[in-house]
Amino acid sequence: MDSDTADDSRLNEAVSNDSPSTAQLIPATGILGGYLSANSGIYPDSGEFVFQYVVDGQDTFRADLAAGSMIAVQVFRDSDFLAPSITLSVDQGGASDSDSGAGDTPLMVTAPAEGPAEISLRTAGGGPFRYVLSVSTTGVTNFQSSYYSEPEFVPDQAIVVMSPEEQDGLDSQGLAGALSASSAKSLGQGAWLVRREPVGFVASQSSSASGALREQTLRWIADLKSEPGVQVAEPNYIYRAQADRDLSSLQWNLPLISLPLAWQAAPSRGNAIGVAVMDTGLFTSTPQTYGDWHLDLDANVVPFNSGRILDYVSADLDIDPQFNDRLGYDNNPADPGDGKPQSSNFHGTHVAGIIAALANDEGVNGVAPAVTLWPVRVLGRDGAGTLDDLVAAMNWAADNPDIDVINLSLGGVGPSTVLEAAINRADSNGKLVVAAAGNQGTDDLTYPAAFERVIGVGAVDAGKVRASYSNFGGSVDLVAPGGDATRDANLDGNADLVISTWGVDDGGEFIRSYAGLQGTSMAAPHVAGVYALMKGANGETVTPASFRAWLANGLLTENVGSSIEYGAGLMNALKSVDAALDGSVNTIVLPSPSAIEFDLARFSSDLDFTVYPEGESVEVDGVAFNTDLIALDPALTPGDSLPGSVAVSVLEENVVEGQTYATTIEIDYSAGSDSGTIKIPVSIDLRALADERDAGRHYVLLVSTDESRETIEQSVVSARDGSYSFSFDDMEPGEYFLVAGTDMDNNGFICESGEACAEYPVNGLPEKIVIGEERVTGVTLSTSFRRPTIASMGLPRIGFEGYRLKNHGNTAAEPVRNLEANR
Repeated sequence: MDSDTADDSRLNEAVSNDSPSTAQLIPATGILGGYLSANSGIYPDSGEFVFQYVVDGQDTFRADLAAGSMIAVQVFRDSDFLAPSITLSVDQGGASDSDSGAGDTPLMVTAPAEGPAEISLRTAGGGPFRYVLSVSTTGVTNFQSSYYSEPEFVPDQAIVVMSPEEQDGLDSQGLAGALSASSAKSLGQGAWLVRREPVGFVASQSSSASGALREQTLRWIADLKSEPGVQVAEPNYIYRAQADRDLSSLQWNLPLISLPLAWQAAPSRGNAIGVAVMDTGLFTSTPQTYGDWHLDLDANVVPFNSGRILDYVSADLDIDPQFNDRLGYDNNPADPGDGKPQSSNFHGTHVAGIIAALANDEGVNGVAPAVTLWPVRVLGRDGAGTLDDLVAAMNWAADNPDIDVINLSLGGVGPSTVLEAAINRADSNGKLVVAAAGNQGTDDLTYPAAFERVIGVGAVDAGKVRASYSNFGGSVDLVAPGGDATRDANLDGNADLVISTWGVDDGGEFIRSYAGLQGTSMAAPHVAGVYALMKGANGETVTPASFRAWLANGLLTENVGSSIEYGAGLMNALKSVDAALDGSVNTIVLPSPSAIEFDLARFSSDLDFTVYPEGESVEVDGVAFNTDLIALDPALTPGDSLPGSVAVSVLEENVVEGQTYATTIEIDYSAGSDSGTIKIPVSIDLRALADERDAGRHYVLLVSTDESRETIEQSVVSARDGSYSFSFDDMEPGEYFLVAGTDMDNNGFICESGEACAEYPVNGLPEKIVIGEERVTGVTLSTSFRRPTIASMGLPRIGFEGYRLKNHGNTAAEPVRNLEANR
């Protein structure tokens, strides 16, 4: 914990860390919560008690870092205050790295050398904010979400999958009746869109009424999960286009991935390869009818077929009625525009142009200018779409033998089981699915990019540097040109934007145009286009499985930096075509994690192995590591098959607290004629700092279980030997929620985003605790700056803003009779 938070200042217990001479010592790896503010004042709406924020313009820390260690910061502020300007820097004896941003922009720097380092976070302007700083070694990231994801979804709707036994014989009316719903619509493959009354899309989800409706919807979905025969019930998530800004530029993006040379190696340029662009549809001068597409794309668009559905935008988000189209699914994927000067509705035209614009010396060139383009409209008003429409479109595409690659330049954060099943089916049917990794600048998993069988694509600028907005971590398999409006890395006098086809619909007249955009939406179609080139060059060998194998082998990309930021590297079209033409796929094994760290709080870890190509049999040839430090379970013996996972554990009897240890697990393996070696660095750091496992002063609350969540009792505790002891006296019998957390910014709320939080029994899934006449003891819960994922909670957590403190009158816990607990 930062040693001079606003809460510390209130108690006159702040220990300054504002300069190098007063720098606070922190571990070489770990997570820290902190507070900064360029100003002082009183929080608005403090209530009965006055809660103040104080000036703290800089926090400085010292750590002994390994070269390449990543330092990352997530920032959280209340909407009442202006966005601050923030700078993060690391300095190691003159070698340094820095990153700056405003407001809630995540920041990230890398240790340039090995040894003592000074980490500084500074602010100017704006009001108070909380932050979470993480430090991790190369190949490992601690930069995990410190807030609850709140993906958009449609109120009063759910996606449901029934068991095969219940599914047989059910029609829409029967299913609706079985689930007490108002209607049900089949999405294919056993998935259904279920609605309840009242039905309707809520455009604004910021009002209290909208928030209440979303919470009610989640409670309804939770009830659906318990209905007989329901295998899956999840929200109807809203996905959005992953692009930003409108400005023309030059096509620097094509030579950046060696496309001119790749076209020479693959002269067919993707001929006869089907590419589905699931997006906002396609620009046409006559959106009421199929055809008259943008001239740079017209010759490549699949011919009209009256029985084929290509517009999957349903009534809630459709804007077709302005052209007298019938609401809902139809056979015309024309983009109807929206008449707005800064329209997002020609997003799909821009994406399609990156892939398939004709090479005719006019307009712009696409990556694979001879493909067959399948425009599939799944995004409607304001570039938004719903999960039910996307699932229906994906199920259709999965069975279409003429489609080879599917581009999804869209994203949400809902890990939909139903969508993943549809994607996996498309992959099994030989279609590569490519998706934008997201534009939030964090390592939060963004779906569909983060699904296992999706190629998630991050964005770089013209200098091959990760764009400031581009996500990283688990959603990124590789990177491609996405642009960055704030940079001119190639010094051509233009912002690094990706230029492609566009449209103008001002005044109801549709005019073809071009635009420069930035976003991971622009990066993903580069990869889809390169896959089409590869498939056109060697259709028999190039499959989704071989593509992943080549990617894992480093045969498709250029190494441009850390795998955390760049995945396997920057897409290289020439290398990719060469790999396709050669046709050989060497077996490779990738470990996860790529490095293992142990400390006083963790002595075991799972090590997973992924084999490419999938399904290959791998045999262990040899294993080496320091057997006095760690053990593997199961033990790996030469001649045995490599298991999918092993447990790595520290031999506690052979290590001493206060010391550090290191070893490397080396596994030699063979698969047929192929062989290789896996190396996983293992570090054991048992040094105990004064603040080890101390998440700061915690307020422990017993909270009412009604909607008011009023704090009934409150205690204040500090960490000792890595745990907190707390207790309450003379409690009224009844039901309570038991929670604890920090109030770093001293605004009267605990458990806000960026603050440490514990809820009984599990963070994110609080349950009532019953206090009767007898004493309740032995209750434990764990605190953390991290927040659980939607997948671990089962459903999103919407509208949670922390727990309000009663006051700051208590300064220590006191002995009790009724409730006492630990941790």
